[in-house]
Amino acid sequence: MPERTEVAIIGGGIAGIVTALHLSRRGVEVTLLEQGEVAARASGRNDGQLLLGLGEHYNRIHGQFGSDRAPELWAFLQENHDALLREIAEQGIACDLIQKGGLRLAETEHEWSELQQAAELLRSEGKPHELRDTDAVREYLPLGTGFFGGLFLAEEAIVQPADMVRGLAGVAHRQGARIVENAQVSEISGEAGEFTVTLRNGQSLAASIVVHCTSALGRELDASGLLSRAIFPFRGQIIATDALPDPLVAQFPDYAMSSNFCYEYFRMHRGRFVIGGKRWSVPGEEQHLVDDTSHNEQISQNLIRYAREHFPVLAETPFPHVWTGIMAGTPDGLPLCGSLPGQPGVFALLGFNGYGLGFAYLAGQSLAEMIVAGQGQHPALGMFAPRRLQPS
Repeated sequence: MPERTEVAIIGGGIAGIVTALHLSRRGVEVTLLEQGEVAARASGRNDGQLLLGLGEHYNRIHGQFGSDRAPELWAFLQENHDALLREIAEQGIACDLIQKGGLRLAETEHEWSELQQAAELLRSEGKPHELRDTDAVREYLPLGTGFFGGLFLAEEAIVQPADMVRGLAGVAHRQGARIVENAQVSEISGEAGEFTVTLRNGQSLAASIVVHCTSALGRELDASGLLSRAIFPFRGQIIATDALPDPLVAQFPDYAMSSNFCYEYFRMHRGRFVIGGKRWSVPGEEQHLVDDTSHNEQISQNLIRYAREHFPVLAETPFPHVWTGIMAGTPDGLPLCGSLPGQPGVFALLGFNGYGLGFAYLAGQSLAEMIVAGQGQHPALGMFAPRRLQPS
């Protein structure tokens, strides 16, 4: 580890890695400190769906953010999606990328009605989509049952997320970024231009600028207390089968799939059926948990029950694999991207509410623009400004 750096980034998930990539691409000296290994936490433990929009259906995004800001938010996610896929292709990152689309499924007639409302808004704004009724869903997902229809977005994709983030880390490293693993930060002191980042092993790093990319796992490092007040952790859980027989695998589409307003999400990966969600089905909804070395057995059983209800062909199939990841939530469901109020030289990129792959690449680019040029370019960035979560 060097003695000094221009920018110190805390956290080696997707947020920290892409910020390092974009800063180093602009000629900025960057040192990234990761307490364990790159992509070893939530950025590498999710199910790898590259989505457009958020978990909420588009009609609900309109309802929450309004008819002006909802399209701006969608545009940000679309640009992030396109830019990330372009980076993967140009750099030849091997991450099992498959871009065959995503299918949001309705579990109830009410959800089907909302998907129809979402489709009408997408149509009115000229956004590509395809509304599929029950018969059409059965045609594209022949092994599925109990769905009332679906909304298909052809541009969505799936990846192996840890491989993708580590591939991006390789790009950042080749551009000059220093990435230091097993470097757990214990304290940040000083002021803009003269920060000292101290590690638990006693080493220290001098930095002009500090960027928090710690999800919900390093809130105490923020001297202002904003991250502790505004960010809350919650734990997601995923289970998976072993590799299924090839004739069975061939009957599942290579889509990013979800239902129940994206609270349950599933896909095929290397011949395995992978499914996550159901945290809402247990007391406390797994909020305020930061242990990703254990899991909730009741959630596993609820996910297995879901899989067997909607895919009867899996009725006798065991799900021997289970893992969890800690995500960072915010009160309004949007991330923090920008300077922390009252702390010159301190920035944050975190709080993706489980949708880091949908936001982080362009958000990291935008944060790099703020650090280098003083402001980001995208019109949606005001929605992500950390100051919005300051107490009034």
